[in-house]
Amino acid sequence: MLVVLGVLSGVLGPVSVAGARPASAAAVVDISCPVGSQVGTYTPGLTYEPRDVAFRTSGNVSGCVDLSGSGISGASFSAVGQGRANCLAGSLSNTSTYRWNNGQTSTVRGTVTIGLRPNGVRVMVLTGTVESGLFTGATVVQTKVLLNSDLTACLSPEGLTSVGGPISLTVAL
Repeated sequence: MLVVLGVLSGVLGPVSVAGARPASAAAVVDISCPVGSQVGTYTPGLTYEPRDVAFRTSGNVSGCVDLSGSGISGASFSAVGQGRANCLAGSLSNTSTYRWNNGQTSTVRGTVTIGLRPNGVRVMVLTGTVESGLFTGATVVQTKVLLNSDLTACLSPEGLTSVGGPISLTVAL
């Protein structure tokens, strides 16, 4: 766990849930879940050439700090989406469902961007809005470090079909 937190802190640095708004106008973070993991599959697989892909992913978050009073300590989630991407960059639409430990759910619709960070680390950032369920109207930011044990998969015709990694999640009103 400490390694995951170190990787997230060192690679990602601070993540703003307010997007491009100035710090003085930043939203209040109601839920912050610094520990989690996710595994996703891509069809067709990601290569170094951009192509239209669909994805499915699932995972969980824990260690949540809940300032909303909702009793949140963790969640499981699943997501589907599609868009144009390759192993280094991309932009995809996304619909996620979070199943909170308190029995409630949140459906989030947004976008996922894949980008390269310092030292060649690939990061995927989901930014979206809760459309229904708990926290309707809130902004959600989920950040995932894309760990890849098969570094040659992006060079193959089939491409990278599955990737997992540590994630963090924030929910802000």
